[in-house]
Parts: sequence; structure tokens; C-alpha cells
Amino acid sequence: MIEFKGTRWFKCDFHLHTTKSKCFQDQTVTPEQWVDRAIEQGLDCVAVTDHNSGLGVDEIKEAAKNKGLIVYPGVEITCDTGKVHLLVIFDVDKTAADIRDFLVRAEIEAKHFGEQTGYTLKSVFDIAELAKGKAIIIPSHIDSFSGLSSLSLSALNDFYALENINGVQVVHEEFLDTTLDISSNSELIKKLNTFYGTIGTEELKARYSTVQNAIKKNIAILTFSDNPHAPMSPKHGLAGIGDSYTWIKMNETPSLESLRQALLLPEYRVKNKIQSPNPPYKKPSIWIKSISISNTKITDPQTPLKVEFSPQLNTIIGGRGSGKSSVIRFIRGVFNKSIDENGIESLLSIINDQNDFYKIEGGRTKKGVIDKNTVIEIEIIRNEERYRVTASSIISSSNQNIKIEKLDDLTSMWVINNDEGFINFFEFEQYSQKQIYEIAQEPNALREKIDTAIDEVSTIKTEKDKIKINFLAKSAEIRAIDQLIKDKGVVETKINDLDESIKKLQKSGVAKLIEDKEKFLKEKKSLVTFKESITSKEELINSLIEDMVITEIDYSDFSDEHSKILKPLSDGIIQKYTEIKGELEQIKISMFTSNTNYNQLVKDSMWNTDFAENLSELATKKLELEADGIEDISNYEKLTDEREILVEQLVLIKAGMKERQQFFKEKDVLKEQYLDKRKELTTLREQFVKSLSENDNKLKISINQFRNKNDFENKLRQILQKQGTYQDDINILVDICFRGKVEDKIKEVKKIFLDIRQDSDVNKVVSGGFINIIKNLNAEQIDEIELLIPEDEIEIKYKPNNQSPFKSLSTASAGQKTTAILTFLLSYGKNPLILDQPEDDLDNKLVYDLIVDRLKKAKEERQLIVVTHNANIPVNGDAEYIISMNSETKKLGVLHSGTVEQQDIKKEICDVMEGSESAFEMRSRRYKQV
Repeated sequence: MIEFKGTRWFKCDFHLHTTKSKCFQDQTVTPEQWVDRAIEQGLDCVAVTDHNSGLGVDEIKEAAKNKGLIVYPGVEITCDTGKVHLLVIFDVDKTAADIRDFLVRAEIEAKHFGEQTGYTLKSVFDIAELAKGKAIIIPSHIDSFSGLSSLSLSALNDFYALENINGVQVVHEEFLDTTLDISSNSELIKKLNTFYGTIGTEELKARYSTVQNAIKKNIAILTFSDNPHAPMSPKHGLAGIGDSYTWIKMNETPSLESLRQALLLPEYRVKNKIQSPNPPYKKPSIWIKSISISNTKITDPQTPLKVEFSPQLNTIIGGRGSGKSSVIRFIRGVFNKSIDENGIESLLSIINDQNDFYKIEGGRTKKGVIDKNTVIEIEIIRNEERYRVTASSIISSSNQNIKIEKLDDLTSMWVINNDEGFINFFEFEQYSQKQIYEIAQEPNALREKIDTAIDEVSTIKTEKDKIKINFLAKSAEIRAIDQLIKDKGVVETKINDLDESIKKLQKSGVAKLIEDKEKFLKEKKSLVTFKESITSKEELINSLIEDMVITEIDYSDFSDEHSKILKPLSDGIIQKYTEIKGELEQIKISMFTSNTNYNQLVKDSMWNTDFAENLSELATKKLELEADGIEDISNYEKLTDEREILVEQLVLIKAGMKERQQFFKEKDVLKEQYLDKRKELTTLREQFVKSLSENDNKLKISINQFRNKNDFENKLRQILQKQGTYQDDINILVDICFRGKVEDKIKEVKKIFLDIRQDSDVNKVVSGGFINIIKNLNAEQIDEIELLIPEDEIEIKYKPNNQSPFKSLSTASAGQKTTAILTFLLSYGKNPLILDQPEDDLDNKLVYDLIVDRLKKAKEERQLIVVTHNANIPVNGDAEYIISMNSETKKLGVLHSGTVEQQDIKKEICDVMEGSESAFEMRSRRYKQV
């Protein structure tokens, strides 16, 4: 499991008995067995609360050492005339002696230690006062025996009003139902009577009322086991440990103060078993674990600055000059977030300020905090895997060396990840107050934020873009056909002219002679090929005869004896080949004679005679035609070829004319599909904002389909390529488009364009100059006009206070606008969200009423890192981890870090954010009169 800083959830059972309670069934159970059972049940924190005794505390604490189980010393004291049971929980460092002292002061005699029947006559108020500042009081099983139902309603109200009564133990889930009718619920009465024996309806009503009273007063409802030996048993034992429990959110090292802080915020820090049988929190899939900054101009050259974070709400606080925003500026620099999707590009001052900060020191201004040896490491958790992003050799955000590593769980070594673009998987959002303010001026800027948050949007946008590409391609095909159709008359005229020329040639008879000549030439080509073939065979024989000469063997190096044997053999073969050569010579003569005879026979053949006659007649006919004005009789074939090409072209034109109508139908279908996809986007956006605001009594967001006038004008100007001119004409078109249902009215706008292009009468709707612009648009621009549809309008309404109706954001003050947008940004998203002093220019009431509430909800889904100087955010927002920067040194450094439970953090909040402890106390005293 990956460890992290700050508060976290602990599974707690704070009503547990040991063998020191005399009603513990098995007195042979050892402390080790008791502790092992608690661990086996998955408990993180326990409280030892024996009846009127603390004698079991020390041995349980000893047995739990180094086992990861936190033990709170405690006691279940019996007090008041009604023998009410109260759990008294002490700090983890207290001992049995501390509890004994408390019991003595509570007037519990030592002889009654461990006895359930032992009690003190001191009232519940006396015990609460006795515990004040030393322990926490949790009334036991208030809906059961020995609960608070014995108190009068007036006394109960007074008791619940005590500042150290912030939690009560409840046994029966049914009593949490605010609509429960005890009198008519016979099944419940039967069930409780089985548990308690016969019990009157009035007593049940009193117990139910005790629980409901606690709920109304926002007192934490806690469920603990009281470890029964067996179900329904009045005795205690091992088996029941952890059967009932409560999840409590406390500091990573739990303490009494951690518990007190949790009980002060039950909605966010306490989840009993009834509410949450399973762990109530799951870490986000991606969060920033830490940042380490070394060798910069503003950090200690000897010690790198390391800041760790919780996966939930982190607040960075500090006095003026402490550099509290610098930490997140380094994060932004590493990930090159100077210009990003968050709209920062519209704020040149922020871009320049960030770029001047995150760069190597230099230039005329000597700005920049980066040194040549600066190294920044950011550790990120993604899907429970640890990654480290290291920036070095930094010149600027866009000129630095980035290395990404992943921790190998098996080897505990960092392994480099070279996947291209992998850094883009570490997505987070980051806003300053100025950025939020700019978005507030134009709420439609939220549209991209909304789209990014909806998974299906990217798919629909891709499909929409494909439809547009097909539409434009279909338009191009229609234009190509139109060009062909435009040439139809020319092609038909050329065909007619060719037909006349071909007819003249055909009438003269020369066409037949030309055709015969072409036939003879084709036949002659075959004869020539045959002649070349037999000639090649003759050449082959000649070559073979030349190669038939065999060189004799030189026997001079052979012995006489061997020469005499071998020479006759070689001479014999030479003689044989000489004879073969002679035979080949005869064959050669025979082949020559045959070839010569063949050539003569062809020459004397009827074929050759007919070919000669054809050439002669053709020559005679040529002279006759030249006298008749036809100079080139070879044009016949050329003319027929040209005519064939033109006829094919005419066939294509006629086919295109049929396709053209089909393409127009297909274009209309594509336009409808394009519009449908735009409507799908609207529907998704509507569903998304509805899911965010349906239970929101402060903010309402509406999606008005196709009603964004600014988007319409910008798109229109982009198509026309006219910025800042013809405003009157643009206003006329905008007015037409938005004077009714846009889906219908925009067709009127498009018709104006088409009528002008076709020189139709447009009743001078627009100026002459604008008409000329439309007439000069190219075909591609007209295609864009055909698909033109405005974007959706984002309308935001807010409530200035609980009594007022919702009002349009357009009428709000700058602070109210900023608050509304910030509230929206906190309403959704899973990736880390970094905010730099978002409360600037906002009054405390707005911060408390809206922002703090959203922070508490948002941190359950995503990591938040907030730089702030408003105490409402870390305190009432219940920050899981607080980093206090040091304003007493020139170098960037952390003074304290931890949770609000810690004394040094409390003091820092008072001194830095409240203006000092005395100032806070003075305001507190004065506010009591409000």
C-alpha cells in the first residue's frame, strides 16, 4: 500500500471491554489474544473501556506495541441517578494511572472497579465537566439500557449543548429513521422486546427521541460493538470485538485531538457501520505524491525542498513573501502548463509571469529562478503505480530534459519509461484567480471543460468530423460532375464533327484499303518474326560448328609408358568430334538452302502479290482524295480513336448526371446526420450539468441548444475571412438566426447566401458590399456555410443568498461571477485540481457558503492542492494536509506541515490567516453576540 501524508480513515471500535470488566465471560483471555482478535477484525483503532475501571489499559497497550493497532485508554463510567453509561476516551499516551485518577475524582470507589453495577452519583454534567480538556465523552448506547433516555428533555438538550459532547453511540439502525412511528411498528417492538425483554412503548419512544435529538443537533452518530460474548449475550467476550465499528478520519498518527476534530465534522469525518460497512474512501486514480526542488535561485543550496501531499485536500498557506505559490509554479513549469487547455493563453500577463519565473536566470531583467544545476522531481501515483517525473537541464518549460520513471515493485528500482507522449497521461487542471475571473466573463468558455469531463463526447465529435469530411467530399464530387456536365455540349459537337469526317473517308473506299493495309502490316510482322526465328537457328549452328574444335593434350610431362596408353584414347575422341563437325557442316548447308527457298516462296506467294496491290491502290486513292481536298488519309484511325474517347466521356457525363441527383440526396442525409450529432452533444451536456446541479440550491447551469451568438458570429467571420468589418450586415444575420428556433431560422440565413450566389432577389437584406463578398466566396466556403450551426450557450444562474431567487450570472458582481465559476469547476472531475489563491476578491461569506462546501465534496473524488490565505479553506474545508511556508527566510522553505489537529499548524493558521491568536479570540468573543 502506498503511504501518504495527512488525515486518513481508521476503522474504530471505541466501546470494548477486557477481562478487567467482571462481566467478561472468559477470564482466561490474554491481552495478546484480545489484540490479535481486534487486528483480525481489521480494526485500526480501539478504545479500552472497561466498566468503571482502567486496569486493563496498560497491558492491552503493551500487547499492541509494534502491531499497528492504536489503543486509546478509556473507561465506561456509570453515573447519575439513572445510572447512565458514558464512554470517557483519553489520549493515546495516557495510562491506567490517569484513568484511576479520573475515577477517584469521579467518586468511583476502588472496590467497584470493573463492576457494571458500580456507579457515581455525579451527574452526566459533572462527569463532562470533569473530563473537559482531558478526555472526550461519548454517551454509550443512548438508545438502549443505561442510555440518555432517563434524562428529561430539557436536561438532554443542555447536555447535548456541551462543547465536549460531539458524538453518541447508537445501537439500533431503525432509530436513525426520521419518519419512524414507534406506536404502529409492531415488528420493531417485537424485535426490541426479544433483545431487551418486555419494554414499554413509551420507553422506546424516549430512546428514539434521544437519537433523533442528537441527529438534529448534528452530533456524530457512532456505532461500536460493546464486544458481546455471543449474540444477545449480556456478557462480554472476544467474539464480538469489531462486530460493529465506525470509520473515523484522523491524523496519520491518531490522538485525542484527532478524534475531537473528527467529531466536530461528522458529515465528512465520521461514517458509522450503518452508513458505510466498507471503507468510505478510495484514493483517486491519479494524484501528486510529492515534489522535490533542488539547486534553484530561491531554495536552500544545501538541502532540496521537498513538499509532500495527501491524495485529498492540501492547502499551502504562508505569510506575504513566503513564496506559497512558487511550489505550484514549479509543477506547472515541469509539465509545461504555461499555455494549456485551461484558457491561460488569453491572459498574457500570467503567461509572461510564469515564463519569467520558470526559466534560467538571465537577460536584461535577470528574471528566472532556474539555475544550470536545477533538478525538479515530481512523484505521481497513477492506478496505484508510482511514477517519477524529473526535469533537468532546464532553460524554460519548452526547453528542458524530462525523464519519466516507474518504480518496479519487485526490485524497488526506478525504471525509465520511454513511451512517446506518456507524460500526457499525467493530466491535472490548474487555475489561478485571474483565470477563473476570465472564464466568468465568458461562461461559454466552460463548454470545453464540460466536454472534457464527458467520456462519450470525444467519440461523438470524431463521428461528427467524419460526417463533415464525407459531406465536403460529396460536394467536391458534385462539383466535378458539374464540370463534366458543363463540357457535355462541346463533347457532343466534337463527336458530330468527327462523324462527318469519318463518313467522307468511308464513302471514298479508302477506309477499307486502310483497314486491309493494317491487316497486311500485322501479318507481315508475324512473317518477319518467323524469319528472324529461323535465321537465329542458322546462327546457332554456325556457333556450334566453331565451338566443335578440341585442343589436343600436351603429353610432354607424361611418362612414355603413360603417353602410349592415353594418347590413342584422346586421339580417338578428337577424330570422332572432327567427324561430327563435318556432319554439322552438311546440316548448315541444308538449313541455308531451306531458308533461301522459303524466302523466295513467300516473295512469289499470292499474299505478297495482294499486299503489293493494296499499297498500289492506296497510293492511287490518296492522289484522288488529295485532289478532293482530303490531304491525310491516315487520319481515319486517329479520328475513330478520338471519337471513341469522346463517346466514353459522354457516357461518363450521362452517368454523372444520374449520380448527381443521388449525391445531393446523400448530402442531405449527411447534413441531417451532422445536425443529429450536434444534438447528441447538447443532450450529453444537458445530462452532465443536470447531474451536477439537480441537488444544488446555490447554482444552476443550463445548456441552451445552438444559442451561442458569439460563436455564430465568429464562425461566420472565419468562413468569410472578414474580421471586424461589415458589423451591421453580421448583426442582421445574427438577428435572423436567433429570432426563434435556431435550427429552423438558420436555414433562412443559408438561403440568403444561396440566393445571392444564384443572383436571386434578396430584397436588399444585406448591403451591396456584403453581397459582393458572398458572390466571391469559393465553393469550399459555401460548403462550410451549409454546415454552419452555432454552438450551445452555457447559462449560469446563482443565488446571492438562501432567500433570493436564482439570478443570471450576467447581473452578478465580479466576485459573485468568480465564485459561481469556481463552484462549477469544483463540481466535477477526477484528475488533480490545483488552485492558486482562488478566493482573491471574494468575501468570506461567499467562500464559506459555496467554496468550502464544494471543496469538501470534491476532495472525495480528486486531489486538490489549494494555495490560500483564507482560513475558511483549510479549517472549514477540513484540509487533509496543510503546508505552511516560511516567511521568515529569503529562501523558499516549509515551516510546518501536518493537519489542523497539530498545535504548530493551529498556531500558524491563527498567526498568518487570522491575524494572530489574540485577534482571533477578540473576534470570537465579539461574534458570540451575533
